[in-house]
Amino acid sequence: MEKVNQMQRGLMARVVLSIITLAAFLAGSLIFVGFYTSGYDLFQKIVVLLVAMIIAFAALAVLWVTWAGRRGMRGWWRD
Repeated sequence: MEKVNQMQRGLMARVVLSIITLAAFLAGSLIFVGFYTSGYDLFQKIVVLLVAMIIAFAALAVLWVTWAGRRGMRGWWRD
């Protein structure tokens, strides 16, 4: 029972962190593009958004791979 509660807390923390990361990516990159890139053309603004999205997805991939890596190939539903 304790293992299930610990696993659920770890999963919930990662879900919350994923939501916060994506919201911060969206808000931060839109604020940056809206206020600090006045000299950039449209293509450069899109590139700024894409680079920020790649960084956010890379951070999320590290977050979820570390969670899944501890469970091995069996999966958490078989514990």
